[in-house]
Amino acid sequence: MPRDFGREIDELKRQIDELARLFAGKQPEPKEKPEYAGEVKKMEKMHPDPAIMSILDRLEDTCGESGDTGRITYLGVFTSGGRQSNWVQNGVSADELLKLIEDNTAEKVLRCIGSSDRLNILLALLKQPMTVAALVERHGYNTTGQVYHHLKPLLAADLITEDKNAAKGTYFVNPHRVQGIIMLLAGIHDLVDVRYTKGDWSAEIHSGAKMVDERYMTTAEEEERIIKTYFASLEPLTLKKFPLKEKRKLVILRVIAGQFECKKRYSEKEINQILKGICEDYVTVRRYLIEYGFMERTRDCSEYWRSDEI
Repeated sequence: MPRDFGREIDELKRQIDELARLFAGKQPEPKEKPEYAGEVKKMEKMHPDPAIMSILDRLEDTCGESGDTGRITYLGVFTSGGRQSNWVQNGVSADELLKLIEDNTAEKVLRCIGSSDRLNILLALLKQPMTVAALVERHGYNTTGQVYHHLKPLLAADLITEDKNAAKGTYFVNPHRVQGIIMLLAGIHDLVDVRYTKGDWSAEIHSGAKMVDERYMTTAEEEERIIKTYFASLEPLTLKKFPLKEKRKLVILRVIAGQFECKKRYSEKEINQILKGICEDYVTVRRYLIEYGFMERTRDCSEYWRSDEI
C-alpha cells in the first residue's frame, strides 16, 4: 500500500505543536467530542460520578457502531432467605428489548404475574421461603387450593421452585429469576416517578372484562357525575335505578362489585342477599356483573367470586 506522505507530515506537525505547548507550560487542547454517535446524541454531565459517565459514553458510542436506537447497562444485588442474587447486564440492545413486545413475550409475562394474588405471592416468597399453609394463614386466602391455583403458572414459568431441603410444600423465588422481578419493579418505579409525570394509574380496565371498547373510556369527572346521578347513597350503597347506557352501566357495576371481597367465595344466596340491600332488581344486576366480567361463577352456579381487579 503506498504511503500517504502528506497525511504523515500533517500528523508530525500536530505532534510538534503539542510538544511546543507542553514545553511552554500549556495544556494540550482537548479534542472536540462528536455531538452524535450514530443517531444517539452524546450527553454530558448526566451524572456526577465519572465512572457512570464513562459507561454512558461507551453505550452511546456502541449505538453509533451498531446502529441501535439504544443500549442499556444494569446491575444489582438482592439477598433474602439465605440466598443471594447478583447480576450484571452490559450493553443490552434496546431494539432487542422492543422485539419482546412484537413477539408477544412481554404480554405473556405480564399476564402471568400481573394479578394482585400472584404479585403478593411473589412478594412473600422474595422476602422468605414459605409453605402453602403459611401463605394461606398470613395472606388471607381461604383454602390451599386458591394458593395452588396461583402457584401453578409461577411454577410453569420457572419463577418459583419447591425447596427440597425444607418442609414439604415450601417454595422460594429462583435466584436466577430475582433479577428480572427486581428490574421490572425498577421500571415501574420510573414509570410512577412524579418528578417526570403525574399520570393516573388507576384508570385500568378490570381483569375480567370481556368486551373492551370505547365504553371504557370514561374520565374521572364523568364517573363521579354518573355515581352521583344513579346512587342515592354510598354508605350504605343504594342504587336509585340501573342505567340503560352501556358506559354508565360499567361505572355502576364497578362500584357494586367493590362491595364483594376479593378472593372470597360466595354462594348464590349470599350474592342475592348483598345485592338486595343495594337495589330492587338484584337478578338483573347479578347477571350484568357476570356478563361484564366483574364477577365469575362455577358452571353449576354454586359459587361466585369477584374478579381479581375491578
